[in-house]
Amino acid sequence: MKAKCVALALAALLVFALSAGAAFELRTWATTAAAPADGSSHTTSTSFEMVSRLGGPFVGSAESTSFSLWGCSVTPVEGAFIAMETEPLTVTLRWTVESLGGISGFNIYRAWAEDGPFERLNEEELAPFSPGFYEDTTVWPGSPFWYELRGVVSDDGSEDVVGETVMLRTGGTLATKLYNASPNPFSDGTVIQLDIASASRGIDLRIYDIAGRVVAALNTDVVRPGRHSVMWDGTNDRGQRVASGVYFIALEAAGVRETGRLVYLR
Repeated sequence: MKAKCVALALAALLVFALSAGAAFELRTWATTAAAPADGSSHTTSTSFEMVSRLGGPFVGSAESTSFSLWGCSVTPVEGAFIAMETEPLTVTLRWTVESLGGISGFNIYRAWAEDGPFERLNEEELAPFSPGFYEDTTVWPGSPFWYELRGVVSDDGSEDVVGETVMLRTGGTLATKLYNASPNPFSDGTVIQLDIASASRGIDLRIYDIAGRVVAALNTDVVRPGRHSVMWDGTNDRGQRVASGVYFIALEAAGVRETGRLVYLR
């Protein structure tokens, strides 16, 4: 958690050292002569020694006529975080933290690549419990997922990563598939969900009327295998609202063709 350096009366130093022990270890000192000007995480002199528990950098200082206090600016939340597929297409995330002090809750983030981008899964901040768990039921088969657990700092709402980023590959085989649009029937817009096993040869997603004419070619921007969502707002390629009625959606990807049915109501 974030711990800002503050000036303390000499009589209160031991109390501070104990209460802030999660941030650093602090021992006696009486001079600033050996202050860590190079930002190192360990500094000593004949009068004091201080070691950062989790590494520097040391930032800033506060002092009086009898002492000087140096400390590190950030100490991550210490804990463990694991992921496992407990049921087909259900990933259970579990964690424990050493202390819940200063944590208002947790957030779960997921990415399709090790370097992100990570997107938050939970809509509401998760309660600050340890041990804790969360089930991700929005995964798809035969794909890798990277997860991060982040503790929310009570003071300012910032987030610290708990433990390590974890990776899990779901079981099964990813196949190209077109799911039923939702809502359907629709009037304002509908979301079309599709699984793509390979995007190497491009994706073609089109809306047809009952006469077989192309109404709209939807922009998918699919560059990776996985699950994707595309919205259709009921307009044609000229931006005009189509007439109420039955329409068909066709997906073509890597030699696979899938079709579905839509009902548009104006």
